Amino acid sequence: MTQKIQLQEAFKLALSLMLFYWLSLYMDWDMPKFGALAIVVTSLSTSGASLNKGIMRVAGTGLGALAGFVLLSWFSQSPLGMLLATAIWLVFVGYFLQTTRQGDTWFNAGMLAVAVWSSSYMRVDTAFHFATTRFLETAAGVLLFTVVSMLLWPRTSGAALQQQGQKLWEGMQALFKQYRRQLSTGSVPAEAAELRTRLAGEYQQLLATLEAAYSDTPKAAAKKRSWEMLRTNLRVFGNAQELWRESINDCRELDLNTLLPGLEAALDTLSQRLARGRMLWKEQKTDVIEPDPDDAALLTELVLEADKTCKDLPHFQQATLMNLVAQLHILDRSSRELLQTLRVLANLDPGSKLQNYALITDPFQPSAWNPDRLLKALFPAICWGIGYAFWVYVNPPGGPAIPMMSAIFGLMMVMAPANLFGLLIVLLLSMFIAVAPVYMFLMPTLDSGFGLLALIFIYTFVFGYLGGRSPILKIGPLAMFVMMVDINNQQNYSFIALVTTGLVMLLGISIVVVAHRLLSPMHPEKVLLRSVRHFLAGSARIINDFRLHSPRQQGRGRKRRKRAFETAILPISAQLLSIEKSLDYALFPDNTEEKVQRLVDSLQSVRLRLQTLEASFTTAESESPELMHSLEAFNEKWRGRISKVFEKWARLERTDTLVKEWSTRATLLAEMEQRLNKVPDDFDDQALRNLYAVFGSTQSLLEAMKELGDSMKQINWDQWAVERF
Repeated sequence: MTQKIQLQEAFKLALSLMLFYWLSLYMDWDMPKFGALAIVVTSLSTSGASLNKGIMRVAGTGLGALAGFVLLSWFSQSPLGMLLATAIWLVFVGYFLQTTRQGDTWFNAGMLAVAVWSSSYMRVDTAFHFATTRFLETAAGVLLFTVVSMLLWPRTSGAALQQQGQKLWEGMQALFKQYRRQLSTGSVPAEAAELRTRLAGEYQQLLATLEAAYSDTPKAAAKKRSWEMLRTNLRVFGNAQELWRESINDCRELDLNTLLPGLEAALDTLSQRLARGRMLWKEQKTDVIEPDPDDAALLTELVLEADKTCKDLPHFQQATLMNLVAQLHILDRSSRELLQTLRVLANLDPGSKLQNYALITDPFQPSAWNPDRLLKALFPAICWGIGYAFWVYVNPPGGPAIPMMSAIFGLMMVMAPANLFGLLIVLLLSMFIAVAPVYMFLMPTLDSGFGLLALIFIYTFVFGYLGGRSPILKIGPLAMFVMMVDINNQQNYSFIALVTTGLVMLLGISIVVVAHRLLSPMHPEKVLLRSVRHFLAGSARIINDFRLHSPRQQGRGRKRRKRAFETAILPISAQLLSIEKSLDYALFPDNTEEKVQRLVDSLQSVRLRLQTLEASFTTAESESPELMHSLEAFNEKWRGRISKVFEKWARLERTDTLVKEWSTRATLLAEMEQRLNKVPDDFDDQALRNLYAVFGSTQSLLEAMKELGDSMKQINWDQWAVERF
């Protein structure tokens, strides 16, 4: 952010806050601090982001106020009933806080329900006035800031969207080049893992900017359906590219240029599609995009024909080759869809071109149900209960504000884990260094509305400008100013109010920190341990369901595998990415960062290869049932053996037991080769290709399991399992 933009944003914020206080004083509003707080927290870098956050805050305030009314109407005469009912509401809010894009809505819904109870304790008749006034003044603050933001130097998200997308495309091109180099050299570049992590973060950032662009960029709003298609296409392409990378590892012993004569040309086409996509994205800045006659060729499906010498290969190598070809076809399709969507966004093709892709989505989506989410959602309710008990039995200053602050900070930990003591220090310093001198010494000397509004403008402008360098320099001083000073027509000054507020925040944060320390299941190493075991148990269930059934039972088996994928397999990616960063490696010297990273990479590899096996098995089961049933005895025998390995891993049994299980792996491969040799010649080529794809993906899974077993042997699981405070 340039200095000019910092000054403009600070001016808009200061003007909005000054106008809001002028309006509230003129209209004699009771609680303008809540509208002012809404202005402070919704003042983001673009108009669309501010509008989205403001709408979510207003919606959450309304939902929370309604929930507060319902709870008070049912349990106002029952302290225990109120305690339990509010805890249930906080669990409900905490769960959906983790599953939706509208996190601010749910956060405010939880906060307002508790705030309505706290403000009306022993005065239930004031609850309606508090809730409706807070809702209306919050809406007024959001509306006023939106108008000012749109009229004065409006900043749309279009430029940020273009810049972030350009960076993402450059990263995608670089990653594809590294994977292509891996195909020729046989080794993975060291920077590939770091680049994958960076691209995952940039993708999430792009999605957040896209949400804002829908509100402040008419071009994005007009093509929302196409942008949503692009969101899906980017994710599908990234997943297809990772599946292709996994299949590369199995082809180290094959001369691919001889066996697949068109491989280099196909890879060149994929690279050209990425380059063309980057060009289309870059040209959006000028709104002048020249049609490229090569796009028609780039949108043509790739044809990969294996050389006749493939038939002379051992069956396993043929299976490995077929697996690589299958993954390349998936990558080809996803890249074509991605380029076609970009052409529609660039106005080179009509939106009707996407009709053929309208129903194409990921085969599996992470399930909305997750036990770890429920466990995490219990945390605000536990903090609420501890704060409630502390208030009842200790009766500190602040009274019912103690459980309210405990619940709010508990929700904050669920929404975005943070260093609460660091936050407390910032808030207390803001209160006593920035707010207290103005509140106690400067404001009492003002004798006119003009002087008061000028003070509000100058104070807000200074900290709004500093917020351009660090958001905490804006949020801390301004949030504490509007909440502590509480400017209204019945202004009063109380040093005790400052001290009491500081004490309430200190107690609320302390309760949350102690609860987090005492709740061992909330520790990152425990979450990692549960996630790994849940993943391995889910893998065992999936392998067990690779049974050969009648057509009716096949559908049931696919549904069971789909459920296992969505509940146990797919969530592991996001879970490991967040947990890995929060682990305290100093507490677990045996489990170094390098060992954990290797474990994470091995789990990701197994996840991808399970998806490959699922796709190949489903295709073979539906297109070549007779050939698959001819291998039923072999399937039953070895399916049970592989699932047994996963089950033992899920129980974290001793390493030597796992090694014994792997001593049979060579026998498995040999018997698979023998079975392939006995396949009758009367089956057509497509059936044999399907069978080879299944055996190739099975072999690929076994290789990934071998790497996972090696990485698991290096982890000291007992060290993570020990309870700690």
